[in-house]
Amino acid sequence: MQALLAAVATLASGAFAVSVLAQYRRRRRPYQLAWGVSLLMFAAASLALTVGVAGHWTPVVFESYYLFGGILTAPWLALGTLFLLARRPVALGYLAVLAVFTAAAAVLLFAAHVTAADVAREVPEGRDFLPVVVRVMAVVGNIAGTVIVVGGALVSGLALRHNRRLRARFQGNLLIAAGVLLAASGGAFAFLGRSGGLAAALALGAAVMYAGFRRASAPIAAPAPAGTVPPAAEATG
Repeated sequence: MQALLAAVATLASGAFAVSVLAQYRRRRRPYQLAWGVSLLMFAAASLALTVGVAGHWTPVVFESYYLFGGILTAPWLALGTLFLLARRPVALGYLAVLAVFTAAAAVLLFAAHVTAADVAREVPEGRDFLPVVVRVMAVVGNIAGTVIVVGGALVSGLALRHNRRLRARFQGNLLIAAGVLLAASGGAFAFLGRSGGLAAALALGAAVMYAGFRRASAPIAAPAPAGTVPPAAEATG
């Protein structure tokens, strides 16, 4: 079951990352790059989990899985939300803090000296050998990132709710918010050391976020003159 959940998370987050980075390639928007980076982290964590549950856990594989899946995805998603919705100085200030947070999380995690014996099980439980500070960072990063991402998705989604033409985007925004909540709940599992719960949260969160992205990218009917049938507009992609 762990392998299946990890594979679902890898495929969903990988597809999501490719879609968002393709948009960035065309439009060069900072929020698209930030979201793309965060989703690549999500996919990397899921891939590490897939490798691990297939019987190939190593300290580096576990640390990659925990760092990207348990700590960093939500805060980096939040960076994209701030570039999209907030003033640029606010987004740049958050980026500076996030860079320090990311470096500190990586240094503290890799300084924990995880051994092969620590990860010699189907899904290693971080609470057995990771410092409390690392596990707390997982919760802090997820809480801060989730508040920003979900709040931004809800605000922008509610702004669209009365526009019939943009109803798909409203629904997609809500699905993305729900997916982020599900994925971020993995931080709580990481803090408690319940890595199996983290795997399930990653898989379900990635699938729901991708469904939301697809829904929000559905073709929008262009407004048409009275008495005519509105043609389908190009998908936002």
